[in-house]
Amino acid sequence: MNWLKTHFQKHRKRKPWNFCWRVAIEGLIVSFIIVYVLLFFIEQKNRDFFNWPISYAILVILILAPVFETLLFQTLPVAVARWRKARFRVQILVSLIPFTLVHLVEGIAVGVGAGLIGGFYLAINYVHWREKSLWTALWTTTIAHAIRNIPAAIIILLIPGSA
Repeated sequence: MNWLKTHFQKHRKRKPWNFCWRVAIEGLIVSFIIVYVLLFFIEQKNRDFFNWPISYAILVILILAPVFETLLFQTLPVAVARWRKARFRVQILVSLIPFTLVHLVEGIAVGVGAGLIGGFYLAINYVHWREKSLWTALWTTTIAHAIRNIPAAIIILLIPGSA
């Protein structure tokens, strides 16, 4: 596990935008690999947003979900953890648990890929930048979340009948 700590320490030396997009893309790649493997063993149910009007689905996926989930699953739990003087790892955990649980409703693959893996990367992003600035933590995490949601938006736009 020391290699993981070392890996993220390197990321933590980056400037906000560089950190944001690199962690978002890395987390997306890790999520895709894990979900791809999981889908060989677990059947995934259809996601509800594929039945929404395209414009509404894109609005929710790329703007509303990143903003509201950042506030609800990173800002609020981390604020409570910081108020209780929790350490960095505990702050990540209190953000990760509710984020994962909410995404598990969509099935195991989404729960693990978007919830657990995605939530971990978003929590790292938020907790790291929250040490420096609330505003930087908010915008980097929200943008990283939107970047992670781009593949879902592309699927909706490109696959007929998916939205």
